[in-house]
Amino acid sequence: MQNDEISIFRKNVTDLRDEVVNAKKFLATSSVIVNRERLLSIVDSITNDIPSVVAQCEGVVQNQISIISEANERAEQTKSNATMRANQFMNDAKTQAQQTVGQANKQAQEMVAQSQQQATGMMNEAQEQANKLVKDAEARARQLISEEEIVARATLEAEELKQATQEEIDKLYSDVYRHIDDVLAQLDRSISEKLTDIRMTRQQIDQSIPMR
Repeated sequence: MQNDEISIFRKNVTDLRDEVVNAKKFLATSSVIVNRERLLSIVDSITNDIPSVVAQCEGVVQNQISIISEANERAEQTKSNATMRANQFMNDAKTQAQQTVGQANKQAQEMVAQSQQQATGMMNEAQEQANKLVKDAEARARQLISEEEIVARATLEAEELKQATQEEIDKLYSDVYRHIDDVLAQLDRSISEKLTDIRMTRQQIDQSIPMR
């Protein structure tokens, strides 16, 4: 219905123009002879149609404004929801990263404490064995009589015992240091794995956030 009224309005305007363009001219003047009744009829039709056509145009404009307003509201809502989800995801990822770091620190502290305890135990055990070997050597030396041959043999045995004792001490220290190195290597691998998990979590956060 609205399109018909607008079409009629446009036709009346076109007819009015055609009447003027096609009218006969007076000789040597710019004046023309027109059909007065025909022109008045067209003008009346245009005049009567103007309020309706204007109202229709205003309705179309208002409808377009409403559509644009609704689209803007939906866009804002979508943007707000996306921002809320992104913030929630970032908060969750941050919490997870903090928990991962906390667990890694706790595990590292436990491993360091355990390695220190084991190393202390091995050092104490090595010291006890070394003291025992020295006491045994001293006891055997005191049992030797003062004859030259026996003294020489006792001195040789004491030197051998001393050397064997030193070798045993060196071996025990080597075992302790090797054990400490193994524990530290295991701790380094564990921390590296935790750091890799944290970096992967950061990458997932970066990939999940929409580009601005």
